[in-house]
Amino acid sequence: MSEPRGGLALANDPTTAGPRVAGLLFDLGGTLDADGVGWGERFAKLLRSELPDAKAPVVAAALEAGEQRVLRHPRAALLGLEEMVALHVDAQLGRLGAAERARAARLVRTFHEETSATLARRRPLLARLAKRVRLGVVSNGCGNTERLLEECGLTSLLSCVVDSSKVGAWKPDPRIFTPALSALALAPHEVAMVGDRVDRDVEGAVAAGLRSVWVCGERHLDSGEPLARRIDRIVASVDALDPGECE
Repeated sequence: MSEPRGGLALANDPTTAGPRVAGLLFDLGGTLDADGVGWGERFAKLLRSELPDAKAPVVAAALEAGEQRVLRHPRAALLGLEEMVALHVDAQLGRLGAAERARAARLVRTFHEETSATLARRRPLLARLAKRVRLGVVSNGCGNTERLLEECGLTSLLSCVVDSSKVGAWKPDPRIFTPALSALALAPHEVAMVGDRVDRDVEGAVAAGLRSVWVCGERHLDSGEPLARRIDRIVASVDALDPGECE
């Protein structure tokens, strides 16, 4: 991969001179794989489609059961996407008392296909960005972030992949960015964190001295939110960072 040139402007208004960065760090779940919609929200929607009478607190408990099943799995760092999703779904349906083979298969297939398709669609965008800036991924994961990125053919475009379970720090802890900045060979102010969570991605970036890009999807941020004015750019989709679109 050739040395990127030119950097990237982060101003929300393309007619206004704003900060430029030489590196972008992306969150994975809820950002690269779904613009502003985390795994919990996506799973909850699928569960409600199958079990419309399930109460919100019970669904929340089922989602937590899925999360814990994956995090505590003895092969967590080796899990591919489909197996990881299947573990989530199995634990969720078990907690809801609704385990049924055909239902589980539908949920796994839908979630896996949607995620895989979105990540595959990101590759041309990331290839264009890689000509301008150095790229990396920083994710709160169970240790398998690099495996997931390898499956969808994105690792060759990245200078680093940092998984919280491997480095022992979880966003918003600013220490999670230290190995990423070292791999990019850039100062914090030269790098922007791109993520869907204000409480993790933006807060962590600000604490570490990075720029921040919030992928909002269909959400809006209260202007009174203390971190609102610290966000350098707000985009509905990662696609809005395409150099051909924003500059």
